Order: sequence, then structure tokens, then C-alpha cells
Amino acid sequence: MDLGAGSAKYRDIIKNKAEKYIAFDLVPGPNIDVTGDIFNMPFKDGQFDVVVSTQVLEHVGKPWIMAKEIGRVLKKGGICIITAPFMTPYHPDPSDYFRYSKEGLEFLFKNEGFEIIEYGCYGKIFTVLSEMIRFGFFNRYKKKNTGRVRKRFIGFMIKVAEFLDGFLRKDPVIYVNSFIIAKK
Repeated sequence: MDLGAGSAKYRDIIKNKAEKYIAFDLVPGPNIDVTGDIFNMPFKDGQFDVVVSTQVLEHVGKPWIMAKEIGRVLKKGGICIITAPFMTPYHPDPSDYFRYSKEGLEFLFKNEGFEIIEYGCYGKIFTVLSEMIRFGFFNRYKKKNTGRVRKRFIGFMIKVAEFLDGFLRKDPVIYVNSFIIAKK
């Protein structure tokens, strides 16, 4: 299940690796299979082998309940893959509550009984700066900036940032996002 799928931009990637794909979100959309409340999902206990949730946790007012609900819908031995922002600008969609260090994600999921397989961070200082520029000048949450020039510029900026980040130390103190891979 792609939890908080939004536009379901990872649909093709996940479908290529899974027997079945379900996009779940609060808001109906053309690529959303099921809508509902993230704190009380309309799925049976132990229904999923894998739950993927990218950049959703910051929009959830009670993230510990979301983590518990992920545990409920996962099969025993099931895996969740979660990403969340650490140093990303404010972006309400519809709200924006939290930021997560890699240890914060580890604590949240360990506290809900998950076995932590791996956790860490990605996107170093230049990626942080590119995110600040992107949100400051091309914020998709404020207005519709969907032109080709905008997309090309952002794509170029991200590639340059990732290249420059490659010269920095492996364990950064300034990073864009945290991730966790955990087992029920």
C-alpha cells in the first residue's frame, strides 16, 4: 500500500515490484484507489506485506497513531518504508506539523513495536539549499507553477545539488529527509 499517495507518483515503481498496489489517501484523485482516515484505515488487520509512505508523516497531527495503524494493517513480518522531512520549508497540505530527525523516526516506530531494519538520512546541505530555493520561488503548494521551464530548472538545480553533496562527509548534520525501514 502507498499510504498518503497523493498523485501516486511512485505507482509504476511499486507495481513493478509488487503483486498488487493500492494507493490510499485522504483526498480522492484519479490515481487513488481508496480514500479515508489515516488513523482508522478501512483495511483488515494484517492485510499488507509492505506499506510505503513518502513525505506524509509531517502532515499528520498524531504520528504515533499513524505508526500504530501501519502496524495494524501490516502482516506479521511485514515491512514499512517511511520518509519524512527534517530540513524542508513549511508546506501545509492541508497542515504541516512536524520535522523528523533520523533518530526521531527510529524512536517513533520502535516505540510502536517495530523492529528497525535500517534508518538514516539523505540530501545534504546543497540539497537543503535547493529545497529552500524551490519552495521559496517555485512553491507548488502556493500556486500552480507547472511549466516546462520551471520543471527543467528545478531538475537541473537538484542534479547540481546532488553532485555538490557528493563532496561532503558521509554522515551529515544538515540533511533534507529522514527514512526508516522497519519490520512488524
